[in-house]
Amino acid sequence: MMFRRVERMAACVSDMKAKKMSVKSLITLVLIGLMSIIDVVVTESVTRPRGVSLTNEPFYRDSQWFTCLDGSRQIFKSQVNDDYCDCMDSSDEPGTSACPQGKFHCNNRGFKPKYIPSSRVNDGICDCCDASDEYKGPGATQCSNNCRELGRADLERRQQEIILMNQGFDVRQEYIKQGIEKKAEREESLKKLREEKEVADQLKDEKERLKQEAESPEKEAKDAHKAVWDAQQAVLREERDKQRANEAFDELDADRNGLITPDELADHKEFDSDGDGEVSEEEAKVVLGGVDQVIKPTFTASVWAVIKDKYKSEKDQVTPEEPSPVPSPPEDVNEGDASEEDLDMGDHGDMNDEDEEDFADEDDEDEEFDDDLDEGELMEKYAKHRADYEKKKEVKGKGEDGEEMPEYDEATKKLIEVADAAREEFKEAEKQVNDLKKSIEDIEKLMNVDLGPQQEFEPLQKQCYEYTDREYTYKLCPFDKTSQRPKAGGSETQLGNWGQWEGPDENKYSKMKYTRGRNCWNGPDRSTLVILRCGLENKLVSASEPERCTYEFQFETPSLCTTKTDVETGEIDSHDEL
Repeated sequence: MMFRRVERMAACVSDMKAKKMSVKSLITLVLIGLMSIIDVVVTESVTRPRGVSLTNEPFYRDSQWFTCLDGSRQIFKSQVNDDYCDCMDSSDEPGTSACPQGKFHCNNRGFKPKYIPSSRVNDGICDCCDASDEYKGPGATQCSNNCRELGRADLERRQQEIILMNQGFDVRQEYIKQGIEKKAEREESLKKLREEKEVADQLKDEKERLKQEAESPEKEAKDAHKAVWDAQQAVLREERDKQRANEAFDELDADRNGLITPDELADHKEFDSDGDGEVSEEEAKVVLGGVDQVIKPTFTASVWAVIKDKYKSEKDQVTPEEPSPVPSPPEDVNEGDASEEDLDMGDHGDMNDEDEEDFADEDDEDEEFDDDLDEGELMEKYAKHRADYEKKKEVKGKGEDGEEMPEYDEATKKLIEVADAAREEFKEAEKQVNDLKKSIEDIEKLMNVDLGPQQEFEPLQKQCYEYTDREYTYKLCPFDKTSQRPKAGGSETQLGNWGQWEGPDENKYSKMKYTRGRNCWNGPDRSTLVILRCGLENKLVSASEPERCTYEFQFETPSLCTTKTDVETGEIDSHDEL
């Protein structure tokens, strides 16, 4: 019988060679055949109880006695598989369903051996492909041995897996090629950008020097023009102050005798220094400089300077209409809801051109710019502050009569025009430097990511993949973030930001870790572990939440197909071709 099996196996091998099947497949079938032959030889030479594996067969060899495998008891050999459980560990009934914890061994020649619970023996259901678990009862006639068919199907399945892994390996080689090319391209771009920035920095410095040179004569001309205007306004203010002093004297000189006495101040409650409601003679004398009377020259020269901030003329004594109360903000509007235009940016007082720098410094203290704002948002905020300054400067430029400061002369206008052009050129040069700096930072950020020892994960960068279950759509953007959004619609929740590779030392690139996701209510920040395996295409195949706020993704990618089976030799190629 054994020789007939050998002859059939040899014929099968010849047939496989004729069909040019892979050596690995050939080896697999030969091993299966040899195992079958060995099993037959052993079976024919060794009698073992039903349900016992070859490994445990030595424990059942004694012809008279059997010792329970846990060593707790010794029984007669005839009590093995007598359909009565004698051993606590159920080892005396490997081929019956008598023991609740028993295990039945399926030999399954031609396929995979396995253990099943002994409770399934003779239950009418075929659990072993060789039908050895159904040797009496209805299952004995209904079950048939289909192990060889299952073995062939399993072999075909494994062959198909090998083909797919080989295809994935080939795709990985393309990924490596792309990754190496992309890295070289980025290095070249980075080199050029740094060279361009070096030139741009020099141009910026030159434009800044020219701007400063143009602004110096502009400032001198503007300052000279304003100095004349300020002198004119000072003369006007002085004349107005004298006029007001004369008007105040005439009003206080009630008897029109050219003198002001303490009695004539009694009706001016603003001079009531002790707050008793009356202006005493002593209080009046203090206002007049300690004398009993003053003439107009004395009043306008010394007394007026002391009392002008307190003094109220008769027209000022008229009780004004009670102002309307300031309306309160609506209850449902928070202070933080007001726009920047509605908020008081702070009173900087009257400013001249020299105050501009101080105004800018004060703004820096009043409002902190968010570090997360991009360049466009920062420029927008700066423009608003500049507009606020210009508006305040317009108010400051009004004269005593409300008239505006006269226009600059043509020479000054020309200097301003030259300075404006220099400022614009500097602004453009500065913008070019900032743009180049940002481009360099973006490329450096991409290059600082670990894309594998041979850049095989580069094609995944800047890509996103989705998986949808019954409730959510999950998204994986490798080397960026993970997220989820409700399938029915709603906002996206960030489950983590790229952290690092998390695989074991021998397989570092098999797991990705994403951390610092959105905080869970009354819990930790969300995080995601992405488990990678070899696949023919990049695909997010599953997503779950094994623990609260901790997510797990399964992702297939050719980037992880690191081995290839040689069809001709059957050898495993575990190294990359590039």
